[in-house]
Amino acid sequence: MSSVGHFYGGDLLLADGGLAVVSGSEEIRQRLLRRLLTNVGDYLWQLDYGVGLQGMIGNVIVPSTMQAEIRVQVQKDAGVDPYSPVEVEISSGSDGMCLCKISYVDAETGQQQTLDFSS
Repeated sequence: MSSVGHFYGGDLLLADGGLAVVSGSEEIRQRLLRRLLTNVGDYLWQLDYGVGLQGMIGNVIVPSTMQAEIRVQVQKDAGVDPYSPVEVEISSGSDGMCLCKISYVDAETGQQQTLDFSS
């Protein structure tokens, strides 16, 4: 299966005069970012979808709570192996940025994948 290439908050991706298509691990990565950045309740057809990480910017972060919320949402994605643990590391950078590293197993390939981002 493949999807139109789109990073959350950006424009659709273009390739060869048309829309770019992504599949495999890149498709899962884009879906996970979309899920993590969507506010809970904003997706009308699935009100428990999302974490709303960008809404946490400027707030005091409780790492254990954030890790639990991220873990639950990542495990709901069809591309993530439901029988393998999802590891979430939250840390703060020297510049005050919140760093997040998520490790999961791709359900199709069985390979460990990592998603890193900061806010």
